[in-house]
Amino acid sequence: MTSLKLKGNGASLKTLALAFIAALAVGSAHADNHKPGKGVTVQPAVATWTSAIPVSWVYIELLSDLGYEVEDPMSLQNPVAYLAMSEGDVDYWPNGWFPLHDPQLPDNADDTITIFDPLCSGCGLQGYLVNNEAIEKYDIEGIMDIADREEVRNAFDHDDDGKAELYGCPPGWGCHEGINAMIDKFELGDRIDHVDAGYSANFTEALSQIEEGNPTLYMTWGPSAWILKLVPGEDVSWINAPGIVEDENEKASGIDGAVTDPIEMGFVAADIQVAANNKFLEENPAAKELFKQAEIPLKWISQVDGKMSDEDLDDSEVQPLARKWIEENQDKVDKWLKAAREAAK
Repeated sequence: MTSLKLKGNGASLKTLALAFIAALAVGSAHADNHKPGKGVTVQPAVATWTSAIPVSWVYIELLSDLGYEVEDPMSLQNPVAYLAMSEGDVDYWPNGWFPLHDPQLPDNADDTITIFDPLCSGCGLQGYLVNNEAIEKYDIEGIMDIADREEVRNAFDHDDDGKAELYGCPPGWGCHEGINAMIDKFELGDRIDHVDAGYSANFTEALSQIEEGNPTLYMTWGPSAWILKLVPGEDVSWINAPGIVEDENEKASGIDGAVTDPIEMGFVAADIQVAANNKFLEENPAAKELFKQAEIPLKWISQVDGKMSDEDLDDSEVQPLARKWIEENQDKVDKWLKAAREAAK
């Protein structure tokens, strides 16, 4: 075999080789740190409930890592946020709860808004819980076991009015309407008393009753601070409840801390999803790919929500918590960012 002979002395060849290696290194570093969003200003929205805030900050930090200039999120009610997104006044929000939010989308949503795969699948839970000691003692699987059996109903009657207390939601909340609709539809008003004080006061009362060893029924949701104070599967369990519309009668599977699998929650278990304006996505493929990639765990969202409640944190104090989570999950995050940068090439 004839070997190739390069002209030139050894020193110059060595210099060329080193320069080539250096160029590769620079190219690799550029790929790792490429800022496809540089020069682009992004306007997000954020939902009005507290557990939306940590999710919002994670996306702000990730988009900033891609070079985007992210404005302070607009705090908007759901229908207003979707309308603003469809009109291009808002670029994205990461607080969609679907299918619960389907009726709140504007008529032109199919043409103007993209809803991405869940960032937290099945994480938007709502339902009814009972302390585990009472579930075991009275063999409870659902609300009807409490309503229909006098001995059990009396055990949940904390004010001796002949009805089991259900610590629920204050007027004006969607869950307040849902609970009352269930009570009306299934004619439970003479056996179940919906206690509809402020939610914090209601939960405090439910917690106090449970700590005193009393059988207790209450409504809650996740992600939230509440499911860390009384942990489903450890302190309490989700119980079956009849839904108020046909779609809500379908049973959900794989719910942690449920008395049965599948379980009828009484409310739809929502996926938490990013929604974004289509024009923004067309002009920003890096952001579009990031929205496809990122996932945030329910436990972390709830932990931060709990910390916000316990320590009275404002929005800006949540930012370092989001950055810390990113750093703790850097290997996974780097894959998302790499895919976003490659999408922008």
